Amino acid sequence: MNESLDKTTSPSSVASSSRATPSRAEEEADADEGHHDVSDTFYTSQRKKGSHVFRVRLDATGFTLQRESPAGSIVKEQQVRISDIVGARCMRPKKSRRLAMSGACACSSGNSPAISASGDHHPHRPVTTPSKCSTNSRENLPLDGGGGDVSAFLYVFAYVLKKRSLRSELHRERTVLTLRFRSFDTFEDNMREADRWYRSLRWQLHRTLEEIFVAPTADERRRRVLVLLNPKSGSGDAREVFNMHVTPVLNEAEVPYDMYVTKHSNFAIEFMSTRCLDAWCCVVAVGGDGLFHEIINGLLQRQDWAHVLPHLALGIIPCGSGNGLARSIAHCYNEPYFSKPVLGAALTVISGRSSPMDVVRVQLQNRSLYSFLSIGWGLISDVDIESERIRLLGYQRFTIWTLYRLVNLRTYNGRISYLPTEQQIGSSSSQSHSGYAADQRRRMQGSRSCNTHMDILSGQPAASYHSSAEYLPQEFADVISLETSINQSFRSRCDSWLSGGSRRSFYYSISESIYHSLADESELAGGLAAASLENRQLNYGPSSELPDLGEPLPEDQGWLVEEGEFVMMHAVYQTHLGIDCHFAPKAQLNDGTIYLILIRGGISRPHLLSFLYNMSSGTHLPDVNNEYVKVLPVKAFRLEPHDNHGIITVDGERVEFGPLQAEVLPGIARVMVPK
Repeated sequence: MNESLDKTTSPSSVASSSRATPSRAEEEADADEGHHDVSDTFYTSQRKKGSHVFRVRLDATGFTLQRESPAGSIVKEQQVRISDIVGARCMRPKKSRRLAMSGACACSSGNSPAISASGDHHPHRPVTTPSKCSTNSRENLPLDGGGGDVSAFLYVFAYVLKKRSLRSELHRERTVLTLRFRSFDTFEDNMREADRWYRSLRWQLHRTLEEIFVAPTADERRRRVLVLLNPKSGSGDAREVFNMHVTPVLNEAEVPYDMYVTKHSNFAIEFMSTRCLDAWCCVVAVGGDGLFHEIINGLLQRQDWAHVLPHLALGIIPCGSGNGLARSIAHCYNEPYFSKPVLGAALTVISGRSSPMDVVRVQLQNRSLYSFLSIGWGLISDVDIESERIRLLGYQRFTIWTLYRLVNLRTYNGRISYLPTEQQIGSSSSQSHSGYAADQRRRMQGSRSCNTHMDILSGQPAASYHSSAEYLPQEFADVISLETSINQSFRSRCDSWLSGGSRRSFYYSISESIYHSLADESELAGGLAAASLENRQLNYGPSSELPDLGEPLPEDQGWLVEEGEFVMMHAVYQTHLGIDCHFAPKAQLNDGTIYLILIRGGISRPHLLSFLYNMSSGTHLPDVNNEYVKVLPVKAFRLEPHDNHGIITVDGERVEFGPLQAEVLPGIARVMVPK
């Protein structure tokens, strides 16, 4: 279906459309008076249904589209919510291929350097994200836009919640709202009017962003994003997933980013602990929970951790085997996950919203580290680590090895001491990082940097983007030019270096975004990084409030003890351990609680099988603790194995076997969440 809304304006609107863009001070002064609300009348013509008149309004709630009858009454009304909109583009009308290849087809800030069709640009020269047609591009095109059409187009990109059928699950579907401006006699005037709508929309979108995501400049552009990508996570397709499914969303939202590909284990720890991070507003892990674990630990090994953590949000694109954090975030905010997990995570990354997240400090015999997901001992840890030998099977490896380990069940002897929470679950969610870290703050020191070289992604054939939902929602069929995914009509109009659907440039980002690859001879090479981590003294991060691991626990503080044979102990602080492992249904991102789940030796295999089977639905935990299964909300705990063998994991990564203790640090980190 190929239809668009055409706009005509009365003579009185011509003056307002050519008005200069107001300054930031004027925008703030007029915000309360609805200065950035715009509305106008558009027309659409369909061969089968005839012409229709639409009243389109943009305000703080989003786009409202009202179809009017010939008598002027409202026949139908639809809305595209502002929370579903990611960005927009002002575009020229369809041109010849020669003009399209010349690069003079899209919006670019007037002070931006010219960018060739090949995508070459100068990363070290001050540039700005494309926003409106540049002076150069206007001069290089005839005023009629080529072919006699003086129209200007505004494309609005949104991802709305849809259902294919009553039985299907909700999913996010890419939707393009097309507004065509052709009221004026020249292309320049029509583009100016389209740009006025674009700027109004961008102002409305920026109102939804938290302060840390907006650059303190006159045009309030989005700040840069740091992307760390692990090419070996999961099935090894993280790079392809990012290029095909995440880059287009970043392009549409005009979010500039710098991407670094990890070269070895602990690369992210070294990077985050030594680099100056002032240029970035958030760090996005493209990989599994292991990469996110490295990022958290790298940040908390910084001398200036107390300054960095409140001003740096963390995000994740699930490309690993477990993906527990990404699933937990989606679950906590009722965001669809299973249909398009990467898309949902990409939308979360550009949402401009964040939430405090608990981190757990883990003290081992010879070192300390930080955890965001879980600490395990026994059955689940055995499955997690031992199933690595069948890693090629992806997430199914956990199911297969669980059945194997159930048949060959092990028990472990040990002592578990824990400090119960003082109030009901979730009562400590108001605790903030600033109060906890006030006495820990230190002056920031200069961070070490490493030599990098640009790894340009060129010469790669562009891949086609296939959406799993490529149908037109019936409720919008007679309203606007809505095109799900990327169909041919939209491609022919937007096939440029700006478009997320561009055939030529699908593997490229917007002009500000840079792809880095650290040279093998850099100071972050594997050997030096490993030695640096071993020799570094972990003197930074929050200090522990617990006695040293070798000292007895104070009896007057309410510590309780469980001792004997255990099938497993698992301490969890997110709702999910994996995409279908709903392990702690009552957990929240910032409730200051560790959920300690204990399974005693002597449990029958049918009972244990029922426990494991029901983990996918979150119904495996008893309402009341029984002899074999206990759920204990705690603030801290200590594990003292009596055996000299076994597997202990932190965030799914194996650590040295032996005693450990853990305590929750409420809300010390910030994680990106959906709008």
